Amino acid sequence: MEDNGNDADIAKWFGLRRPNYILDPSTDASFYAPRSRVSIPQIVENVRVDLVTNRPPKRLFWGLYGGGKTHTLFCVAQELERLLPITKFYVECPNVNRRSTFLHLYHDGITKAFGQDFIIDLFEKLVDEVIRERGAGRAAILEGLRAVVKDEDMARLIATLVGADADRKLLFWKFISGVEVPKGDLSSLGQTQDLTAAQPAKLAETIIVVGQVAKKIHGRTLLLILDELDRLQYVGDETGSTFEDAFRKLADDNQQSLAILMGCSAGSLKDLPAVFGGGPHGPVLSRIGNANLVEIPQIQPQDVDDFITSIIKFVRDPNAHLTDLLKAAEGESNETIDGELFPFTREAVDKLKTTLRGIMTPREVTQRLTHAAGKAFLMGKRAVTQDAVS
Repeated sequence: MEDNGNDADIAKWFGLRRPNYILDPSTDASFYAPRSRVSIPQIVENVRVDLVTNRPPKRLFWGLYGGGKTHTLFCVAQELERLLPITKFYVECPNVNRRSTFLHLYHDGITKAFGQDFIIDLFEKLVDEVIRERGAGRAAILEGLRAVVKDEDMARLIATLVGADADRKLLFWKFISGVEVPKGDLSSLGQTQDLTAAQPAKLAETIIVVGQVAKKIHGRTLLLILDELDRLQYVGDETGSTFEDAFRKLADDNQQSLAILMGCSAGSLKDLPAVFGGGPHGPVLSRIGNANLVEIPQIQPQDVDDFITSIIKFVRDPNAHLTDLLKAAEGESNETIDGELFPFTREAVDKLKTTLRGIMTPREVTQRLTHAAGKAFLMGKRAVTQDAVS
């Protein structure tokens, strides 16, 4: 096998924008090859209907590992950002164990995604607006905050940001992010207990308040993307109810403050983690609604050709001298070389498809394309031919 040196040269060698075909949902959301059983425009349209009718959408995208759930989440969110005033936050479920509670997801996932700067700035702007509307008296401020957040404890907490220094702001952030706060500091925040001792519904209500305030201050719907929720399968029965209670609150149809898109790997709805409450008729999924449980299936056999052609075109460098690359490849191979599939020959693509028996997910396809291209490069070939396909 010939070695062409630095692997980074593979992009220039084959006229690519990068050295592989692996899709990164956060940067490649603009790409979504047509698939007969998934319509991004239809999903986006249904979500828009919910948003304009003041029913922030709740969706659960499920399917096999590598099927494209995360990519779908990012693609839908990107389209929504283009069409409607939303602010999105992506949360990857942290690793959990048998004793983990919803506080784990709340602290290590959700509030971490919000970040200290966003939260402090948001609530400071709320305080400023209340003062402008009602005056600087403490009673007036508390009354104005209660009118917005509909919660006495939260109103008292937010009121402590009036004239707050850096230390007070940090203490506020520690409390709202679910960190244990010393008893003496709790009283200075107008609280009797921190959120580490709160019921899961209270944690969910705190997230909902963030959505309420974001809509009031920024005029934008907060979109919370909760992904990799299949990790919750490891949570034990004794603490799984904390997730179920919080999800019930967040998914309720009367929760109109923030939109929630969830992603979870599962072979069927019955295979979802127990925290979702026992199938589509359980307390969580029934609140989301059967029509909003969206399966992201494997690529169907009739879609494989379109998917492969589309991903090859997406990764190709638009500034590459394709004519020169094709001419060099044609001079060393008898296989069919054309601009649509280059750097792959048609025979190489046909062989690759035969290796996909029963594993037709975007992840599997892009991994195999990448491996074949890398092998052909190390062989010194100007095109990816059949003998580079494992």
